[in-house]
Amino acid sequence: MRRSRGGRLTRLRQRVRTAVEASFDDDQPPEEIAGSFAIGVFLTTLPTLGGNLLVMVALAARVAWINPVALFSSGIVVNPLVKWGVYAVSVPIGVALLGPIDGGLSVDLSLSGNRPLLVRVAVGSSIIAALAGLLSYGLVRQMVIAYRRREIDVVEELVDTVLTGDDEPTAPAEDAK
Repeated sequence: MRRSRGGRLTRLRQRVRTAVEASFDDDQPPEEIAGSFAIGVFLTTLPTLGGNLLVMVALAARVAWINPVALFSSGIVVNPLVKWGVYAVSVPIGVALLGPIDGGLSVDLSLSGNRPLLVRVAVGSSIIAALAGLLSYGLVRQMVIAYRRREIDVVEELVDTVLTGDDEPTAPAEDAK
């Protein structure tokens, strides 16, 4: 028997919702949840060519206060499409701090062939990562506090928006409380 695609999406949505709600409802202080997310944003913003995932797995396994759901959910925010924008902004920041590249930009995109460009991307990305991490810490901390006070229904809106890809969240289902 073949299961419908809509049924799988509904089950996935419920699993994600349950994980995020558990993460927000946890007895863990909002600062630790926000810190976990901010670390994830910082790591995923850096030009690590996927190495950030290994660091995140190690942190989740070895650091007791890390909230794995918050840490790994940063990948939704800083996804591959967003990273290209970060790289594009990183170059001018790096050039402003380190100076122009002698001879201009070359078309060589290899890791060894364009070291001056890569250094500028790394410097610019590090600055963006630090700023994004600080900003995300403050935002997520406030979201967790507001959610716990039940001032916002962030979980429903976040999960529905991410899984449906809509700009506007779908109406939340009636709670059977």
